[in-house]
Amino acid sequence: MPSSALVRRPFVLALAALSALPLLASAQNGPQCRHSQPRELALQLDGVRTVRFDIGNSKLRVDGASHADPVLRGRACASTESGLDALVLEQRRDGDTLHVTMRRPTGTSGWMGNQYAYLDLAGQVPANVLVQAVIGSGDAWVTGVAAASADVGSGDAELRRIAGRATLKVGSGDITVDEVGALKVLSIGSGDVEARNVRGPVEAGSVGSGDLAVDGAAGDVRIGSLGSGDIDLRAVRGNVHVGSIGSGDLDVRDVDGGLQVDSKGSGDISHRDVRGDISLPRRR
Repeated sequence: MPSSALVRRPFVLALAALSALPLLASAQNGPQCRHSQPRELALQLDGVRTVRFDIGNSKLRVDGASHADPVLRGRACASTESGLDALVLEQRRDGDTLHVTMRRPTGTSGWMGNQYAYLDLAGQVPANVLVQAVIGSGDAWVTGVAAASADVGSGDAELRRIAGRATLKVGSGDITVDEVGALKVLSIGSGDVEARNVRGPVEAGSVGSGDLAVDGAAGDVRIGSLGSGDIDLRAVRGNVHVGSIGSGDLDVRDVDGGLQVDSKGSGDISHRDVRGDISLPRRR
């Protein structure tokens, strides 16, 4: 064998080994469920107007239905058999609010190094209730209910086909909303909120270093403050008002009403196809 072939062969083998690393990492980073057991909970929904789910690091899918099957079904997943036993799924009633908790015992977290334990559940609730999802590092999908809220730490949430208002608060996680009656964003830390097809007004308190994107709002869009993040607004059928901008960027396109920004730091404002009056702070 020529000496050049001997040199090339180790090089080719090394490249093959390196190319396999991303695939190995991807497989290791996927959902883990070494040990599992079925879990279910029959929800006590008679007379309930609000269902609050404390999800923690778990996963939950909730669909609104006119004739709901009021049972959460799914599985518990853990790295050890004992981890399965530690997972708690329970409910309690407080007036017309049903509290559903998915958790590990107090003082433990869902993921500790290679150790993990979480619930993966799905179920239905009546379409006329308010669903509140409180999420740590987990995930939630809520569809087809009267109103919904998502309070997200580092996890993810999706709210779709909500008849009334969707209310959001996010730390470093991500929230997606689509087809909602109105949108209220209490605050965004370093996470992202993406909203499409809002049939009414949009109201946002503060946007920190994260991003807010709205594509389609039938009413006014009012935003209190933007820090170092980005705000992207498209297809607004009302007016746009922003209280203050720090070092972040505001991009506005296709607005039937006017655009008003009260104060601005070092950030940038860009706009196009704004058909109403435009009032922007003077350049410093």
